[in-house]
Amino acid sequence: MTMYGLGPTKLYAPAERLLHGKGVESAIGAGEAEDWIRLDSRVHWATCSVFRGWESTSWIRVGFRSVSTREIADWRQAPYWQERLGGTGSPSWSLPPTESEIALCLCHVDPRVRAAALALDESAELPASVLPLVLIRSADTDERVRTLARAILDRVLGDADKALPRQLVSLAVLVGTRRRYGTWAREAVLGRLGALPDEVLTHLLTNDRESRLAGLEAATMYGLSAMEQVWALAEQDRDEGVRAVGVRTAIRLALASGQQMVLDDTRARFFAHLDNDSAYGLRLTTFATAVETGFLHVDDLATLAAGHRYRKIRRHACAAVLAHPEGDVVLDRLLSARDTFVRSAAVERLRHAGRGDELPRYLTDLSGGVRATACRELRAEGYDLRAHYQALCADPATVVPTAVLGLAEQGHPADAALLHPFLRHPHAGVRARALSALRMLDVLPDDALPPFADDPDPGVRGTALSALRGTPCLLRELLDSSREDVRARVKVLLERNRIYRQSVCRCCPSPPPAPRRSQWANLLAEPRPEPWQPSMTRPASYDAGPGARESLPLWLRPKR
Repeated sequence: MTMYGLGPTKLYAPAERLLHGKGVESAIGAGEAEDWIRLDSRVHWATCSVFRGWESTSWIRVGFRSVSTREIADWRQAPYWQERLGGTGSPSWSLPPTESEIALCLCHVDPRVRAAALALDESAELPASVLPLVLIRSADTDERVRTLARAILDRVLGDADKALPRQLVSLAVLVGTRRRYGTWAREAVLGRLGALPDEVLTHLLTNDRESRLAGLEAATMYGLSAMEQVWALAEQDRDEGVRAVGVRTAIRLALASGQQMVLDDTRARFFAHLDNDSAYGLRLTTFATAVETGFLHVDDLATLAAGHRYRKIRRHACAAVLAHPEGDVVLDRLLSARDTFVRSAAVERLRHAGRGDELPRYLTDLSGGVRATACRELRAEGYDLRAHYQALCADPATVVPTAVLGLAEQGHPADAALLHPFLRHPHAGVRARALSALRMLDVLPDDALPPFADDPDPGVRGTALSALRGTPCLLRELLDSSREDVRARVKVLLERNRIYRQSVCRCCPSPPPAPRRSQWANLLAEPRPEPWQPSMTRPASYDAGPGARESLPLWLRPKR
């Protein structure tokens, strides 16, 4: 007779097999760590739904018909606590309790049932097959259950060799992720092994999400040999949360190693993560972790602030540099950054760094925000900004375009006399800034702008047309300009303001357009001859016969 070694059936879940009276070995099979966690969760919620009055809605396919799980696994028959008034004040199990009943009670929602199952150890009735469930109970939220389970584990692990902790190490790592009480289980098992075996870590890092997270947390205590596996998850995992934990774990491992080569390699891979990770929010989160742990040096932060392609990372790095004790050392790199926010923050830091005498140099910065920051810092020292800008604009041969704007930003209309000659300056940038400055001071009317739309420089023409965008009547006059780019720009501005197709504007009123009538209104409004009058267009057959009048259209029938 041929014997076949068949595995456990997949028709019922392990919790339902226990409910049918099967033994733990028959119900769980090989029993991976994740299987014990799922068993505990399944029995907990099943007993909770029964004893709190909830109805199960899960269905299992059996043969060719679907039946409710209550018909094949009735959880009302599971052990429960019997009150003293009508019961015995103990669980409703057999005497002595069976192995399946003890396993169910260890996962029960009622802490009294769980404690009663653990108390069986005093009479040596607790089977060794439920030891993984006792390990889970060592992180229980109920204090009595937790104390009993830990006492049992201390006794069993103290008398056993290293084979037993090696069997429980995966489950101990998973239980160790429970926030409040899970650390004890992990330390109790790993403390007797001394280290986490390589095969266990590989199994955890290649399993489901919860196992991967638990494996990453354990890898922090495991050492550098797990670095490549950690980076593989940090760079390739599909789950954003796992990638975030992976990057944090890699940073902690590198810092704990203290080896410069490992730190440099991890820093390079972290910079690649900031550039290539698909989740933008994840990059910001991991960057904050790197700053908080001191993983990035001030030079690294200055490099990110000055040249990273993502704006928020540049600005977070700038804030980290300015908060760093050695931030003043790399201040020059921030002052030359392309991000105006970074430059402005660096200019604001000059006085704190004892370099306030450099502030006037940034009064002619290309960014208005940087100029405003420099003005604010100098004004706090009593510096005469208007006189400074007037001195910069006194010589047309040496004037710079941003000095013209800076003078207008002081808000004194009396400076218009100094700015008007710059409208004819040979430098196109000065002419364009002078046009904007005079408009800023409100001393250049709208009707004076069209001649500047014919300037040889496209920047001056664009400035003039942008200033005219609110005056469509003046823009329409430029539709006949000799420059093609001006005509195209005018059409865009008129279309953008929804004025190009209209004949009315607020600045140059014109007669309103004739009202549009529908096709039938136009047809009825046309003059037509009376039906009794001779018509060259009306067929003679309309008057033929007694019913000819009814055959005529309504508008051709004579009045009665």
